[in-house]
Amino acid sequence: MNRILFVLLLAGAVIAQPAMAKKKSKVKVDSLLTAKDKPGKSSVADFNKAVKDAKLVKGMFDTYLTKDGKLYFSIADSAFTRNYILSNRVSSTSNTNDYVAGQMVDGPRLIRFSTDSVRVYLHLVQNTNVVKKGDPITASFKTNFADPILKAFKIVGKKDHKVLIDMTSFFGGNEKSLSPMKPDNPLSVLFGGSRNLKGSFISDASGVTEVKAFPRNIEIISSLSFDLSKENMPYTVVMHRSLFMAPENPMPMRLQDNRVGFFSTDKKIYSSSADRVEKKTYIHRWRLEPKDEDRERYFRGELVEPKKPIVFYVDSAFPDKWRSTVKQGIEDWNKAFEAAGFKNAIKAKDYPKNDSTFDPADMRYNCIKYAVTETANAMGPSYVDPRTGEILTADVIWYHNVISLLHNWRFVQTGAVDARTHKAVFDDDLMKESVRYVAAHEVGHTLGLMHNMGASYSFPVDSLRSPSFTQKYGTTPSIMDYARNNFIAQPGDLERGVKLTPPILGVEDIYAINWGYRLIKDADTPEKEKPTLDAWIKAKSGDPMYEFGAQQFMGTIDPTDQSEDLGNDHIKAGNYAISNLKIIMRNLEKWVYKPGDTYEAVEDMYKQVVSQYTRHLFHVMPYIGGVRFEEIRQGDNKGAARHYMDRATQKRAMQWLIGQVRSYDSWLSPQSLLNKLDLPSNVNERLQTSVVGALYAGTRLFSISEGYKIDPVKNYSLDQYINDVFNTLFAPTMQGRALSEADLRLQSGVINLFKLTSGLQPKPEKKGLSLLTGEEADKLMVETTELACCKAHQGQSFMRIIYGLPSLSTDVMAPLMLNQLKKVRSLYGQKRATGDSKTRNFYEYQILMIDKLLKK
Repeated sequence: MNRILFVLLLAGAVIAQPAMAKKKSKVKVDSLLTAKDKPGKSSVADFNKAVKDAKLVKGMFDTYLTKDGKLYFSIADSAFTRNYILSNRVSSTSNTNDYVAGQMVDGPRLIRFSTDSVRVYLHLVQNTNVVKKGDPITASFKTNFADPILKAFKIVGKKDHKVLIDMTSFFGGNEKSLSPMKPDNPLSVLFGGSRNLKGSFISDASGVTEVKAFPRNIEIISSLSFDLSKENMPYTVVMHRSLFMAPENPMPMRLQDNRVGFFSTDKKIYSSSADRVEKKTYIHRWRLEPKDEDRERYFRGELVEPKKPIVFYVDSAFPDKWRSTVKQGIEDWNKAFEAAGFKNAIKAKDYPKNDSTFDPADMRYNCIKYAVTETANAMGPSYVDPRTGEILTADVIWYHNVISLLHNWRFVQTGAVDARTHKAVFDDDLMKESVRYVAAHEVGHTLGLMHNMGASYSFPVDSLRSPSFTQKYGTTPSIMDYARNNFIAQPGDLERGVKLTPPILGVEDIYAINWGYRLIKDADTPEKEKPTLDAWIKAKSGDPMYEFGAQQFMGTIDPTDQSEDLGNDHIKAGNYAISNLKIIMRNLEKWVYKPGDTYEAVEDMYKQVVSQYTRHLFHVMPYIGGVRFEEIRQGDNKGAARHYMDRATQKRAMQWLIGQVRSYDSWLSPQSLLNKLDLPSNVNERLQTSVVGALYAGTRLFSISEGYKIDPVKNYSLDQYINDVFNTLFAPTMQGRALSEADLRLQSGVINLFKLTSGLQPKPEKKGLSLLTGEEADKLMVETTELACCKAHQGQSFMRIIYGLPSLSTDVMAPLMLNQLKKVRSLYGQKRATGDSKTRNFYEYQILMIDKLLKK
């Protein structure tokens, strides 16, 4: 497994001619100009003619919008010395497949302008590679890392030390770098995202519609229309582009550390005094600093208000009953900022009603935006100055249907213990608890915090049934974990005072904000800050509540860093949770009953119960061949970065899983309910075979063998594991008992898997339910356990990509599986006369088919 810093949001690719070739290209272009267009011929008259009768808006640049839709920028000489940020946002759309109103199309770009006598050039500012100031290699650095040109604009006229350029096609046309029509992002598709819309641009139905200018920014609104090829229907999207001055005094940076979960930006540092190119990573954070007159008070440890607080505006489209709760979720973070020395650091306000300058699409405003779509989600992206990691703006996109997700979670996770959830529509007070949690979680992302999927593992399972513990800590030490409601609590626990929901803020959230935002006196470089930052981490070392657990994608190998889990023993937690799910199943029709309704709502909630049960199964699966990762540093006396699960832990997990899939039909698939829902009795078969298939996944078997090499005394050998799985799966046969329906399916499924993985039987083009390979079963695990939260963050995050893991080679796997198939044949031969008639017929059939295959 590769442990990497992973780019979550890919900037649009730009192909530009190298700057070093500019002079040669310019000569070639000039040779094609007419006499009128030669350098020096642009005039005041040309300027005035172009903007005659146009609407002038004065601001950072003067802008002119003509009656026929042409947009001109008048750029002063002083503008060519500055850097700018260009953002690209949807403000209205006729199709929400790709974006909803208020969503960024891609990350804002750092740009600058240059000019010669003929054109103005828009450059992307190269900022990933950095040279130390004053270094002798600076001249070479500049020629090898020049800022590429994204676009060139012919100068239309000149006047009063300003040049006029036509920006119409850039903002009102189908400019590739700004278009809402993007090629499919392979990473988005890989992680389950939709494929982007495709279509042709309708130029005569598109153009710039409005321009607003202010002293430090310009806002350009365009309406773009397309003909969607696949859907054969029109698509219109209103785009809002912000162009504003980048900070003139770049914010001091803070070094990133994988032991604390912040989004980050990478830099490559070139220096003639270093033996190698250094890679340094800096966290994303807001520029919070005391007012000048309060600095001494701040460093004495007094709480002070920041010079510029973080302000979030809450969409007026929010239902009145939720708006105040969303504001609470925003301002809950003040408790964390107080730990960092700031009071009133974050504020929540309504959208202004009588402020003509306010626009939620303007990058100067951070907004919680309500998106009326059927998507059941919310996300909180933030966008930074790529030079420093300073967060410049942030959004929370609150999809309308997230309420249904919150309803379903609360019902299936606490329905057995909380009668308030037995309603089609929750009472407001109950739903507000979940609304507040989601608002605070998403705002946490906008403050720079990543998911901390290891947080909830720090709590002992039985502590989650303690009134005093849960009232103090909730379900997790970090709301940035995917630790939802207390599914461990049992009937009667609520009445005893057990808390069923996450904390307002977790102790690790407060610790992380302090680590990221507290200013360090007399440390004027990131390197000088590091000893203090390390000391803060060391002070919490050994306390699992303050450990950061990196999110895993495309699967799970570390059982301690999981989503949607609770507690430090997933088997024990699973037993409590499944006990509750059984209560829900016995009462499902009664609790979701509504006279005269169809059974659609009952079916929806039944599927939620199945999904919740599936999560509990696959929370246990990573213990088998699992690895607990630990961030280690030289000199910290920690022995290893990878800790393999021991034999006893793996065997317990394997036996529990097989026990579950052998028995769940009795309560999860009641025939009386399935008949009413018009679902077949085998609706949950795939879950059984997927669990068994995952037990034999090649990547899992490889990890088991690796663990044995590390510690052959404590860890499983591959032979021991394979034999134990076999003995557990085929125990009813070994005991001479009649096979249940579940055992017949399980044994049939594993026999088919042995045939495939031994190479004796080719893999069919169309797989049946019982022919899931191990890797396919693991994919099902991902589909049923991962819930997306934040899809787009500018920058990077430390996470673990569980993709392309080493797998047991065919040379090892095939003989191993062939041996297992022969063991089945031998066992069935010995037990062919035991059990009932159905069992005996099954044995005879399998013996015949195995013999036929072995004789080929």
